[in-house]
Amino acid sequence: MSSTIERWYWLDWLRVIAMGTIFFYHSGRPFIITPWHIMNPEPDPLFTLVNVFVTGWIMPLFFVISGMATYFSLGKRNALQFAKTRFLRLMVPFIFALFTILYVHVYFTAVFNGDYTGSFFEGYFWDYFLYGFPLDLVPRLTYFAGANQGIYLWYLFWLFVFSLITVHFFKYLREKDNKISKLATICNRRGGIFLLAIPLIIVDLAAIPPFFVFPSGYGGWKLPTYLIFFILAYVVASNSQFMQSIDKNGLIALIVGIVTSVLILVVFIAFGLDVLVSLSGYLLFTPLWAFNGWSWIIALLFLGRKFLSFNHRYLQFSNELVLPFYVLHETVIVAVAFFVVSLNLIVMVKYFIIFSVSFAIISLLLIPIRQINVLRFLFGMRLKKKSA
Repeated sequence: MSSTIERWYWLDWLRVIAMGTIFFYHSGRPFIITPWHIMNPEPDPLFTLVNVFVTGWIMPLFFVISGMATYFSLGKRNALQFAKTRFLRLMVPFIFALFTILYVHVYFTAVFNGDYTGSFFEGYFWDYFLYGFPLDLVPRLTYFAGANQGIYLWYLFWLFVFSLITVHFFKYLREKDNKISKLATICNRRGGIFLLAIPLIIVDLAAIPPFFVFPSGYGGWKLPTYLIFFILAYVVASNSQFMQSIDKNGLIALIVGIVTSVLILVVFIAFGLDVLVSLSGYLLFTPLWAFNGWSWIIALLFLGRKFLSFNHRYLQFSNELVLPFYVLHETVIVAVAFFVVSLNLIVMVKYFIIFSVSFAIISLLLIPIRQINVLRFLFGMRLKKKSA
């Protein structure tokens, strides 16, 4: 088990960078060819290709960061304390957003697509709870392929679920450190860290339609695959030999990630999503997608450890605001894009307006959220201690 007791600042930096990436990613979603909540009249090929590239690793990175953070959190808490902390951190902002923030998202989406013509407040008190409430718990074969758990806030919902179903397994792994040490020794060889892609590939292949589809409603990945990323991240954080292997193989992973991403983009340009219609296409493309995702995770962890292992006065400030920023970001983007996409402007200008205005609005909203304890609680932040 790792003897590291110092805070991994590079992991905090990666969390902030991941949030920034998802913000710019969602700001560009109105311009891609696949349907989104608000769509530009004409899709843009460049934005589409960038979207495909980022989809290959951004949400896996979120689950990897969360899995590593879970290792340190469980070191200080028992299972019950951990579950309570996770509920306050994840489900309180999720539930709060269901009854407040997400209505704005649903309203602008419905109006844009011609599904609603009533007033803003009338829609909240009647139609939202009857027809548009973004929490789908009805069981069916395709439930895990894209049921609605808070639109983009599905990440909070499923991270909470993953945390609960793995907590005792993670505690067991802490007691059986010798087993992890053996795996770490095997992986701490040239190319050894890539062996951990095997369970990702197997699970991604096994999660077949109609139970799971690609691209799914969960960031282009399948839910069981996110669970494997989460578990692997916990395991990797638990032994320093995994980190040594990441340092050894990081440059190779970066090269592999670039090559496989180019290959994925070529396949996407040539065949589109039709490549997954046939069994042969599914069997060939799915392992490539999973291996590409793991390669980028290793490369990003390597780059983070190499260049971001330092503290900064803005890091703590930014890090504590990642969660409220995430809760707010897509709703604000949708509201801004609603008014921007119809303007007679080129795509890049529209994109610049969407992300700059959205960022300004979110920044203004974060000021009271950061200062007022009631809002900090509702957005999953630690409460400020009262000065004596």
